Amino acid sequence: MVTGASRGIGQATALMLARAGAHVAVVARGTGAEGTVARVVEAGGQALVCSADVTSASEVDAAVRATLAR
Repeated sequence: MVTGASRGIGQATALMLARAGAHVAVVARGTGAEGTVARVVEAGGQALVCSADVTSASEVDAAVRATLAR
């Protein structure tokens, strides 16, 4: 589960994990996470996109639950 994964360090981390064979939950507040998911898949990984603001406990809880359900 990588937060802030729609750009910058978060996106780079998600891609690094995908290249290492990890299944990646891409978490971001706004738009752009779908682009990271596409890049993760291109890198040979598997990804799940979760929209969440990490300052909201209920949104983080929902993202964790969605990830674990996969």
